[in-house]
Amino acid sequence: MEEFKDIFSVKGKVAMIAGAGGLGYPIACAFLQNGADVIVAARNPEKITGLQEIAEENHTRYLAVRMDILDTVSIRSAVDTAVKTFGRIDILVNAADINVLKKAEEYDDETWDKVMDVNVKGVHLTCREVGKQMISQKYGRIVNISSLKSLLGTHQDYIAYCASKGAVNMYTKQLACEWAKYGITCNTVAPTFIRTPINSFQLDDKEFYDNLVKRIPLGRICSQKDLVAAVLYLSSDGASFVTGQILTVDGGITACQ
Repeated sequence: MEEFKDIFSVKGKVAMIAGAGGLGYPIACAFLQNGADVIVAARNPEKITGLQEIAEENHTRYLAVRMDILDTVSIRSAVDTAVKTFGRIDILVNAADINVLKKAEEYDDETWDKVMDVNVKGVHLTCREVGKQMISQKYGRIVNISSLKSLLGTHQDYIAYCASKGAVNMYTKQLACEWAKYGITCNTVAPTFIRTPINSFQLDDKEFYDNLVKRIPLGRICSQKDLVAAVLYLSSDGASFVTGQILTVDGGITACQ
C-alpha cells in the first residue's frame, strides 16, 4: 500500500521568502513552525523581529539577508549566501508587492513603472536567479503571491495593480511550462483581501468592509492562515503534480455571480 503520511509536509525543506513586510512575515512563520529552514530576503532585514525565536522554538534554522528584488547583483548575493548556509533552496515564495491607489486617468508614468517593476520585474529577476539553483538541483517549488484582482476588476484605483498581477499569473504559467523538465513546479496563490499594513485603512472603513464581505459567499475576508495553508500545500511534495495553476483563496467570490 502506498504511504500517504505527512504528504503535505515541508519538514527539512529550505524555503526562501522574498519580502518580509505584509504577507511575507506570516508565510515565513508558517514554514518555520512546520519544520522548514527559512531565508527571508528583504531590503531591510534588520527590521525583522521574532522569526529567530520562532525558529528556535521549532528547532528550525532562520537567516535574514539583504536583497533588493530589482537589483540582480543583490539577488545573486542573497542566493549565494542562502546556498552557502543551507546547501540548497527547495522553495521560493515571492511575497513582495506594492500598490498605489490612483484613478486610471490620473495614473502617471512614474507610478505605473514603479508598480510594474516591483510586482512583475521583481518576480522575474528573483525567479530567474533562484531558479538557476533549482535547475542545478533538479528540484524546486515556486509560489508567487498574486491577487484576486488579477482576475476581477474593481471600480477604480487598481489599474496598475490589476495589470501587474495579471502578468504574474501568466508569467507563472509560462515558467511552469519551461521549467517542468527540471523538476520545478511554479504556481500562484491569488487571495482576496487580507488585512495588511497597506490596506488596513480600507478595511477599517465600515462601508467598504461591509460591501466587500457581502460579495464573499463565506462571509468574511481571507485570513493569514487561509493564505499560508495554500502556500504550504503548493510547496509540499503533495502538490508535485500541480504546476502552472492559479489557486484562488477567495471565499467563493469567483464562483458567485
